[in-house]
Amino acid sequence: MVLRMVETFIVGLLGGIIAKKIKIPAPFMTGSMLAVALFSVLTEQTLMPSTFKIIAQIVSGAYIGQQVSKADLLNLPKIGKSILFLMLLFTFNMFAMGFVFHHFFQMDLVTALLSCMPGGIMDVSLISIDMGAESEIVATMQLSRLVGILLILPVWINFLLKHFGDEQKETSSNTSPKKLEKTLPIGTNRHLSNDLLILIVSGIGGAIGIYLGIPVGALIFSLIFSCLLKLTKNTAQLNSNIRYLAQILAGSIIGSTFTRHSMTQIHQLIVPATLLLFSYLFINVLFGVIIYKRGILDLKSALFASSPAGATDISLIAGELGGDMPKIAAIQISRTIYTIVVLPTLVQWFIQ
Repeated sequence: MVLRMVETFIVGLLGGIIAKKIKIPAPFMTGSMLAVALFSVLTEQTLMPSTFKIIAQIVSGAYIGQQVSKADLLNLPKIGKSILFLMLLFTFNMFAMGFVFHHFFQMDLVTALLSCMPGGIMDVSLISIDMGAESEIVATMQLSRLVGILLILPVWINFLLKHFGDEQKETSSNTSPKKLEKTLPIGTNRHLSNDLLILIVSGIGGAIGIYLGIPVGALIFSLIFSCLLKLTKNTAQLNSNIRYLAQILAGSIIGSTFTRHSMTQIHQLIVPATLLLFSYLFINVLFGVIIYKRGILDLKSALFASSPAGATDISLIAGELGGDMPKIAAIQISRTIYTIVVLPTLVQWFIQ
């Protein structure tokens, strides 16, 4: 049993390393999931107990909590209504598309709803395991959305700017990418004591979440405790290797659930994945144009802020292409927290 677990982890690790070298989005999560899934289909000898998801949830919550800064909180009153509007759009889209997938593509309701969540692939996949959904379908749908958004986004935004935006205004409203990068609420951690403090505090929060028995409690409370620690002690971001380890664990857990039968059904997800991608692009342009016309954000920043990919990925792209980075980061982080804290509870309440 232990040997099979070690083998599965090594396969996941190798998959993550290869994915990073060929520059696949979210490489350690995606690469480990794909590698372990392939290994599982070929050998049927993979093993990664789902109890390890608690470790991954705590690390994920710790990482997200460390992305929140006081500057983000100061920006919230200025864009609070915009954030609320965007979250309502995402919530409506999740339920609308979820019902479509449930009724027309033979997905169970929990799997269909979680497949449409606008969160990170790792976070939503962990939630799907916790809530008893078909995690391999959820992970595949989330991966399709992430890859699709990241591939299309630069071209999509340039197209919309030409048709809806004032290019001169867009350019003058932005600061240089170098200055923008400094405003990102993501620090660089070099100290073991900093990592240990974050993990211990987040672990305590995760334990409380598990004790309370609420959906995805370990992830939610580790995030809250990590955020409070960040705001009170100004800790630096977790060492990226710790986050990669959690992603490999999560990817390996999901990959080990793939079977030969499930792999033969992957092609059935092409249509729903495409529909989901277009639904989020519609929300992107709807939110972007409305917020731009009301003068709250320039169009480019509004489009970046409402793009449902990874908060870090969007921040990096926006830093290169220009945008109001503090507000983009605040909206993206709010989306991530809303997806983890609020949406699973709504899904749980609805299906019951």
